Amino acid sequence: MRQQEVSRFYFDLSEAKPIHVLVNRHQDLQDRWFDMHYEFEVGVLISGRMKRQYLAHERLLQPGEVWLCGMWEPHGFELLELPCELVVFVIDPRYVAGSQLLNRDVLTPFQLEAAARPQIPPERRPEVVALAQHAKALFERQVDADWAKLLFFQLMLLLLEHWQPPAQHVRNFALEESIQPALRLVFEERRLITTAEAARCCHLSQSGFRTRFQDLMGTSFSDFALQYRLRGALAQLKDRGDTLEAVAEAWGFADASHLHKYVRKVQHDR
Repeated sequence: MRQQEVSRFYFDLSEAKPIHVLVNRHQDLQDRWFDMHYEFEVGVLISGRMKRQYLAHERLLQPGEVWLCGMWEPHGFELLELPCELVVFVIDPRYVAGSQLLNRDVLTPFQLEAAARPQIPPERRPEVVALAQHAKALFERQVDADWAKLLFFQLMLLLLEHWQPPAQHVRNFALEESIQPALRLVFEERRLITTAEAARCCHLSQSGFRTRFQDLMGTSFSDFALQYRLRGALAQLKDRGDTLEAVAEAWGFADASHLHKYVRKVQHDR
């Protein structure tokens, strides 16, 4: 996947409207972006072909196939065949975590690594396309927000009806939610953020925050935050052609030589 800057999207969700439905129709093969957001995402390809991309995984999608994204998970796409039409459900994670509508684990698929998530069996894809077309017809005009809830759970039932989550997967949503203020700080402010500052915004001690972040994210907070800023800086250098000095200032590095040291390390590691 080519290096590109990650955009951050925000959705106006609430307790009354915990799900937002997007209907997209792409007519240009150059349409592409890489974004992330706090909300969960589940999408359906109605027509065309596309490649869904994550940091360490990618999938080719045919009509009737589904993709999922977890909290703050960078993801994007590349169009392969036009016209490419899709419906996307954007969901408040707290709504999913607290839901008891289905007798199935709706939360776990969003917490798994992208490659381990459930997929729609080929024989059920026509049903999924029909559901997505129904959602498209409804949400191209203003409709009651409860329709989004109903269609989301119908889609998740199709996805999970014959799926079993991995036996070893145990993730505590409350713990995941507790580090969200630190993640928001990283993604919203392009500057050096210390572990002490991140711990304070999560109302945790530094030692407690370090342990919790490492357990949940598989890396230290300091390395996570550095890698995010470095990835953004590399994308800006490549895509915009800005000077090293300008990029270093934009992404919170002390100066151009400080950023250059990390750029050389990335090039060496490759």
